[in-house]
Amino acid sequence: MLPPAPPGVVPYIAGYSEEALLNPRIVRHALFSGVAYADETPHDRDSFGMLWVRPTLLPKRRRGEPRLREVHPYRQRRAMANMMCQVCTRPPEDLDAPSLFLLRDTGGPVQEGERTASPPVCVPCAGISIQLCHALRRDHYVAARVEHAPAWGVAGLVYDPDTLTPLPGKELERVEYGTERAPWTVAARTVVALYGVTPVDLDEEFSRLGTDRLEEEFARVAGFVGAGW
Repeated sequence: MLPPAPPGVVPYIAGYSEEALLNPRIVRHALFSGVAYADETPHDRDSFGMLWVRPTLLPKRRRGEPRLREVHPYRQRRAMANMMCQVCTRPPEDLDAPSLFLLRDTGGPVQEGERTASPPVCVPCAGISIQLCHALRRDHYVAARVEHAPAWGVAGLVYDPDTLTPLPGKELERVEYGTERAPWTVAARTVVALYGVTPVDLDEEFSRLGTDRLEEEFARVAGFVGAGW
């Protein structure tokens, strides 16, 4: 039996009311085809050369109210880069061991090569998430262990090369690194591809830990990530 999730857990990657995005002026890059910021710094691009949004970074006490349907770009990017749990930031115990990914059920198991902007979770936080996250409750989830999750691209706003305004359509479009649209995109999420996928039964994962251990882990998570879910 899965213990009740502690109320008020706020995932690490969640957004907050006072963490608005900054709005630097978009210009054409001086050296290559694509967008840039008029006051761009080296911190504005990732290791693939992709331009990123500028989120507000505030200490937790000044972030305001949690907005659980929003994702903070920097924290999502950090969690994905380090394969940290998106809820409690626990790093992998074994860097060579498969990571646990918990995704919303869209009609089938996690597929080989599937792409996602949802960072991994640890087993206890998976138990919390399926109880408290509206998108995952009532068994609306699929889970898998993944051996490799290399960066595939980003989700972001794609800009028109002529007008330098966002193209109409989805608010965030998935764009693969190295493609024609990549230089014209301002990223807001890291997207990875999942390889070495093995579907898992979360009930078996929970049973392996046991109720007492899960209760201890739930208390740890609640104390670490605070209230507000």
